[in-house]
Amino acid sequence: MSGLAVTPAGPVVVNDSGNATVVYTLRPDCSVASARPVGVRGRDVEDLARGADGTLWLADVGDNDRERSTVALIRVPRSGTGTVVRLAYPDGPHDAEALLLPADGRPVIVTKEGGGFGRVYTTDRPLPDASAEPLALRAAGEVRLPSSTTEGGPVSFLGRGLITGGALAEDGRTAALRTYTDAWLFPVGGPTADDVIAGLQGTPTPVPLPGEPQGEALAFGADGSLLSAGESPDGAPTARLYGFPVPPVSTSPAPRAQVGAPPDGSGDRRGTVIAAVALGALAVVVGGLLLARRRRRRP
Repeated sequence: MSGLAVTPAGPVVVNDSGNATVVYTLRPDCSVASARPVGVRGRDVEDLARGADGTLWLADVGDNDRERSTVALIRVPRSGTGTVVRLAYPDGPHDAEALLLPADGRPVIVTKEGGGFGRVYTTDRPLPDASAEPLALRAAGEVRLPSSTTEGGPVSFLGRGLITGGALAEDGRTAALRTYTDAWLFPVGGPTADDVIAGLQGTPTPVPLPGEPQGEALAFGADGSLLSAGESPDGAPTARLYGFPVPPVSTSPAPRAQVGAPPDGSGDRRGTVIAAVALGALAVVVGGLLLARRRRRRP
C-alpha cells in the first residue's frame, strides 16, 4: 500500500506502480469490501488524499529516476471514471511521495530528498477536474525534519530521513509527514495551502512508527488517530494496518526551534495492530495490491 485515506465507508488504499490503478475500500478487519478500477493507469502512484468534497486524489508523483517532464494527480469522483490533472515543476523533475490537500483545493506536494529534507510545492489555484495542459507548480518552501533514532525501514538509518507520505487531519489543524520510521505532526493555523506550508515550518511532534518493512502510507482516522501502512517485501505473507493515538500538538504553528530528544515516552512504539491482511486470502480480489513489486525500487 503506497497511499491511504479514510472515508465514511472505511479506509481506502491504493497500490503502487507495476499494477493496475485500483482503489480498495477495507472493512474493519482489513478484508477488501470493494475494489474500484480508476480507469486511468498511473505511472507511480505514491499517496492518496481525500478532498473536502469527498473526491479522492491519487498522487502519481513518484519519479525515482527524476526523468518525468510532468507528474499527475488522478481525480477519482464518487462515481464515474477518473480524470488526470498534470502538474509541472518550475525547476525540473523531483521524486515525491507526500500529498496534502487542504480545504481550499490547492495541493501541497513534499518531495523525497533525504536527510529529513523536502521541497514544498503548490499551485496558485485549486485543482480543476481535469486539465489539457500541465498546471504550474511553484516552489513554496522547504521542510526539515528533526533527526530520529527509531529503528526500522528498508534502508537502515537512511530511511529515517526519507519523506514517504503525508496526511492532513479532517479538521485541517494538523499536518503529518512520515518517513520509513516516524510520523511528524505539525500544527496548522488555517484551512489553506499557505497555512499548511507555514505550519510545516514549525517544530513537529514525533510519533515513532512500528518496524514496517517499507512504510509509506499514512492517514488520520475519523477519531483523529493515525493510521499507518506500507508495502510488503517479496514473499511476505501479510501486511498490517496500524493505529496510533495522536499525542498533544500545539494548537498554533510555532517558529522552528532546536529539537533535542523526544518527550518522555514518545520513543515507545505504541501502535496497535488493527488487522493483518492475509495476502493469500485476498489474492483473487486484491491482485498485486500488497504483493511486492517485482522490481526493487530505489529509496
